[in-house]
Order: sequence, then structure tokens, then C-alpha cells
Amino acid sequence: MSSDSAIFTIVVIAYILTVIGIGLWGYVHTETEEDFLVAGRTIGPWVGGAVLAATQISAGTFVGTLGRHYLTGVSWIWIWFGVWAGWLTSAIVVAPKLRRFGALTVADYVGKRFASERARTLAAALIIITYTIYLTAQFQAAGEISMAIFGIRPIYAMLALIGSTACYTLLGGVRSSSYVDFLQTMLMILGLLLGLPVVMQTVGGIRALGEYLGSIDPRITGWWFSWRDVAATSIAFGFTIAAAPYEMTRYYSMRDERTVRYAIGISIAMQAIIGSSVLILGLGMRGIFPVLPSADQASSVLASAVMTPLAGSLFLVGMISAIMSTVNSILIVTAGALSHDLYGRLVNPRATDRQLILVNRAGIVALGLVPVWFALQKFGDVQAIVVEQSKFIASFFFVPIVVGLMWRRGTREGAVTAMGGGFLACLVWTLTMQASFSRHGIDAVEVGVAASALLFVVVSLRTPPTPAENLAIFFEDAQTASGRGAAFGA
Repeated sequence: MSSDSAIFTIVVIAYILTVIGIGLWGYVHTETEEDFLVAGRTIGPWVGGAVLAATQISAGTFVGTLGRHYLTGVSWIWIWFGVWAGWLTSAIVVAPKLRRFGALTVADYVGKRFASERARTLAAALIIITYTIYLTAQFQAAGEISMAIFGIRPIYAMLALIGSTACYTLLGGVRSSSYVDFLQTMLMILGLLLGLPVVMQTVGGIRALGEYLGSIDPRITGWWFSWRDVAATSIAFGFTIAAAPYEMTRYYSMRDERTVRYAIGISIAMQAIIGSSVLILGLGMRGIFPVLPSADQASSVLASAVMTPLAGSLFLVGMISAIMSTVNSILIVTAGALSHDLYGRLVNPRATDRQLILVNRAGIVALGLVPVWFALQKFGDVQAIVVEQSKFIASFFFVPIVVGLMWRRGTREGAVTAMGGGFLACLVWTLTMQASFSRHGIDAVEVGVAASALLFVVVSLRTPPTPAENLAIFFEDAQTASGRGAAFGA
């Protein structure tokens, strides 16, 4: 795109100016910690749906999933059904109760549901650790794009990414980031839809593409992975989405329970469009460029060598938007855990809103810089890193969140052991047993969730129940023991 750099520059400048403008608008309307973390609970269904889609559609999709389809073909599409099962679980079980609770962070829920500051602290710490892994994938994707298209060293692209994203996140918190996410989702969809006709015309249509790919390797149009491999990944994503802290935090910013349900439905529709487009584009790029140095470069080469300058510029901005929106959501949830759940509860319980917002903003900068080093090491491809992070989130959070909202007998001791035990079981299995047992269909996420569930049930049954006033917030039948007003005042 060097000969058409002026077009790309204009598109990028217009995009950046718009993002900064939204960030400044959010800054003007941000006065309290509630404004910063949940946008004053004013987000509607369309913006909310776009926010959930933008948070879900990350570098793992634009770079990793497109690259996975480029390399392995059609069969990877089935992982989306696990993702959507997770969304439906969230819509039915998780989202309504969490929005009714009206907290500021996910760790708030853990602390209140299980009447335990220790559980809240552990949840906040694990969120920070695991989302550092997820940020690593986003920064690595930015490095892949910068190298493939502009020949820029990855470190510069990573620093530019954290600088630009932190800018509007620091300014307006969730309020500005929600409207930026809406813009970014529209750009993602536009960029993908602009690429489809160009790729299809280049390869001569779907039928010609299928015949050519089948001649390269029949597995590309059939099954590259075993059904157990796909199922394990699909389960990992499903468990993660059902209890993903960076998604659940967004529920708190929406107007009410009905808004949350509508937003989830809108998000699934947007994801279906994006997922189908990524599949076709990944297959098309394999047909156009059968051999690339890295599958993660397929999306970058598509923008720079196949699409028209304007369409390619919009596609690149869409890719950048996918990365920025996810980085933004992760920074908000991790900085919120640091400031609200650790600093505000343990270090300085009397902190003012001004102090908490300051710690939030400092946390955004600090937590954004840590993953840069890991991204420069390139421990795996982007999709592999995203999958591993999903397994850890599912292992320590699915049971306390989803089961904890369905089974009132769960206790604080059960929650703490479930989170710690699930995380450690997934980690140990990944490091020691995964390679030996994966061919038998036993994946780390299944071990982690099973260990977490077993510990949660056994320990909960052997320890005192959670106080009725805490349960009354989340269980209708518990309100007879303690009124809702008393529960919120506890």
C-alpha cells in the first residue's frame, strides 16, 4: 500500500480524530467511579450489542481465526457454536441476575454472592493474571500486521496500540469506550463485507475455490481437526463466554435486564456476519496465496495486496479496531479489579471517587505495558494464545459464576477452592499431561472445569451456607428470609 499511503493516512487520521473526539466527550461526562466503570448505567441495546460484539471479536478473530481458516480450512467454523452457546447461557442465567445486582465489577459479584472478601480478592487477582495472557495475543497481532504491511518493528506497533487505546480509555472510561466500540464494530463489518466480493472475483467463485483447495489438501474442505479437538476448543470458548469478566462488566453499564438480553441477541447476529465473512476470506486467501510465511499474515496480505486502496484501508482500520476494542475492554476490567477490588477494598477503603479514578487510570497504563514483553517473545500463534487464555478463564470462573447463580448452597469456601483449584488444575495439566492425553480426547479445560465443579460442590456441602441476605439479591426464593432492601444494605 506504499503507493496509496495518502488514502490510508486520511482514513487512519479520520478514525483517530473521531476516537479522540468520543474520548473527550466521555471525559466531560465522567465525574464518579460509577461513571468511569459503568457509564452511569445508560447504555442501550444497539450500542450494548455492538460493545459485546467488539469485545468478543478481537485479534483472535481478524488475525487468528482468519489465519486458522487459511491454514486448516472449513472445520474451524464449528467453534462458533460453542461461543453462541456460551452467550445463550449468559443471556438466560448470568446477565439478568448480574444486571439486577448492579455492581461495578465482576469481583463485586463474587464478594457479595459468597459473602467473602477473600473470594473477591482471589477473583480480582486471577482476572488480572489471565487477561495479561489475552492482551499478549492482541499485541502480538498488532506486531504481525505492522511487519507484514509496513515493515515496522513490532515493538513500535505495540506501543502505538497501547498509547492510542489507553488515551480514550483513560479519558472517558466505559462511557467513551462503549461508543468507540459501536464505531469499531461497524468498521469491522464494513471492512469484511468490502473484502468478500474482491476475493470471490479473484478466485473465480465458491465452486472454483472449493475444487482448488480440495486439490491442495482434502482436509481443507473437509475435516482438518478431529471432532474432539474442535469440541474441546468450542467448549473452552463456551465456558469462557458464559462467565467472561470483560463481557459481564459491560452488562452493568446497560439500562436494565431487558436491555442486556436484547444486546446479547444483537451481538450474536453481528458475530454471525463476522464469523461467516472471516471463513470465506480465510479460504479465499489460501486460494490466492497458497504459501505464506505465517498464517497470521493472511489478513494483512489481503488488505495490502488484494483489496483496492480504499477498501484495504478500511479493512486495516477494521482489524485495528478489533484489536483496540478488546484491549480497551481488558484494560477496563483489569484496572477495575486493581483499583476497585484491591486498592479500594484492601489498601484504602476510604478512597474518594477522585482517588479511585486516578488509580484506575494508572492501572490502565501499567497493566497495558506488562504484556508487551510477552508478545515480543511469540510463544505461539495468535489463535493458540487466545484458546489457552479461554481455557484458564473457563477453569476458574465458570463454576463460581454460572453454577453459583443457579445453586444457592454454594459457599465462600467452595468458591475460593473452586477458583484456585480450577486454575491450578488447568495449569498443571497444560504443562505436564496435555501432550500425552490430548490424543485420548482429554483437554485442559475439561480437567480444569471438572476439578472446579467437584471442589465447589464438595467443599460447599461441608461448610456453612451463605447468609440469606446475600442470597436474596440473586435468588427470588431467598427473599422471604431477607428483604431485597436489607440485602442491598448489607
